[in-house]
Amino acid sequence: MGTLGAAGAFFMFGGLGLFSSAPTDPDHAVPKSTFLFASINYAELRRSPLHEVLFAEKSESFVDRRALGITRLADACGFDPLSRVEKLAVAVPEDGDKGDFGVAARVVVSREELGRCTDALTAQRGTKAEAKSLHGFSVIDAGGASLAYGHDLLVAGKGSWLTTMLATADAKNPSVRDAELHTTVRRDLTSKDGWGAPTVLVSAILPRSLRDRIRNEMEGEVGARDAAESAMAGVLGVSAVGVALRAGTGATSAEIAAELVCDAEEACAGVEKLLAKKRFDWSKELSYRMVGLGPLLDSIHIERSGAKVRVTAGAPASALAATLDRILRLRARRAAQPPEPAPPPEPRKPDERLPAKP
Repeated sequence: MGTLGAAGAFFMFGGLGLFSSAPTDPDHAVPKSTFLFASINYAELRRSPLHEVLFAEKSESFVDRRALGITRLADACGFDPLSRVEKLAVAVPEDGDKGDFGVAARVVVSREELGRCTDALTAQRGTKAEAKSLHGFSVIDAGGASLAYGHDLLVAGKGSWLTTMLATADAKNPSVRDAELHTTVRRDLTSKDGWGAPTVLVSAILPRSLRDRIRNEMEGEVGARDAAESAMAGVLGVSAVGVALRAGTGATSAEIAAELVCDAEEACAGVEKLLAKKRFDWSKELSYRMVGLGPLLDSIHIERSGAKVRVTAGAPASALAATLDRILRLRARRAAQPPEPAPPPEPRKPDERLPAKP
């Protein structure tokens, strides 16, 4: 999300003459060693009512446009940078510092717009950033992170991970297309009827360290001991997860599908039981239904096939967007309320005596 705002910095590359004749898929910049890989068809997402809730200019939205610098870039360039993003790819390294990630984006902009944005941003900074060449990209330091443009892509990231992404885009390193688990999960998700081209497609490979952390967080969530042990074994046996979203339009449904790949069938049996319990618990929550999540919860379907579990759900896109907007407004209202004062201490009963002095 941070690079969505940083994507506007792409305009600082005006005049470098690095335009290619054919657009490159941002997925081509995702390295094989990626832990989490997300592809977002942003042009399609903009046509969904969910986009207004996720990226609206109003304060009650999931993405803080001002904090990401999108508002400042829009003021400088004369148009919203997010309106020019066609597709995004997010890549999180398997081994790296906490918070490391990279984003590749395909952005559409004209040379005239580049010139105006370059002049405006340079005037705001007071100095012009110096670019260096790397793997066919021009790279500038943006304070803590770096931005690169080349091969018709904008790429942002930190340190060695950015260099790895640039080398991958330049076909010097193996890409995520060579990662068997990522490829398998994505192929299974998109092979079902109607899921060939989802709006958002995410795949994650779960290392043992992450599974252990999830196990610790889940302790105490399931009541009975045997059920808890079954759930723990199932979670620890999940090796990969995939999620696909069809954002839908006002007249069609927003649908989500998730697939969990387990090391063995027994592990997936435990996961299936845990998901079924969660579905039952959520269905009884009156507060979820009051905000409008009832149709989505009632549509949840869980199906296990061997060492895989697939979960699907859906609701009208316009209704789901209205529900999310309602939740955000409630959250903003609660955050604006002052904290309740601590209750005063209870008065001492008349027959109570102070302790005797030693």
